[in-house]
Amino acid sequence: MKVLDHGEVILRNISGPTRRLHSHNDSSFDADDVDPANAARMSFDNMDAQRSREQDLALAEYLMKNRHTTPFEMIEIWLEMKMPIFVARQFVRHRTVSINEVSGRYVTLTNQWYIPCPDTVGVKPEHVKQGRVITPTTKAAVDFCKRLDQDCQQGYDHYLDSIKSGIPNELARCHLHLNHYTHWLWKQDLHNMMHFLSLRVHDHAQWEAQQYGYAILELLREALPHSMALFDKYRRQE
Repeated sequence: MKVLDHGEVILRNISGPTRRLHSHNDSSFDADDVDPANAARMSFDNMDAQRSREQDLALAEYLMKNRHTTPFEMIEIWLEMKMPIFVARQFVRHRTVSINEVSGRYVTLTNQWYIPCPDTVGVKPEHVKQGRVITPTTKAAVDFCKRLDQDCQQGYDHYLDSIKSGIPNELARCHLHLNHYTHWLWKQDLHNMMHFLSLRVHDHAQWEAQQYGYAILELLREALPHSMALFDKYRRQE
């Protein structure tokens, strides 16, 4: 799913405690909405007991409603994301995740940086310390976007020149900006993913971070529709 101007989110895999055999051409993930219920039945030593799907989904709702979180931790999600560095630095505040990120020490980073649309720049609120108020496009917003792109292009040119002159990659990247794109693999269990989403799709989150939250949410709705309906009902913040 495309996000912002050069970003994206790819749902690479979802797995649960129950192995499922798929046909060669089946792209289904190895997880299902019934997995939390099946995992919860370990408490009574009867995992894999024959239950109807309706019974499993009803138990999953009971678990979610009553904050039995461990069964939802039994589902693991892998996402590939490309995002501006400033968004990534907000996301690493969630310490329940494993991340492997592209290293600017090893590779020359691509010439991609985030330039907001002028109509999403807005203005700084008067009485709060963070965030912005989206307003009709202003000349200041247009000028900001133009200058930002020029600064990033100049910084990237200096970055490449430094590498060509023998400056180590790990220092040459200091020319780059916080809106330069980074790329990583993210692994998180479903329970903590729901906590992450509850904060990042909230209207108090930074607008750019919200766009990634919405993309992840929509991808998970396709793969785990019942679980994400429970997220909407019991976990999503108003």
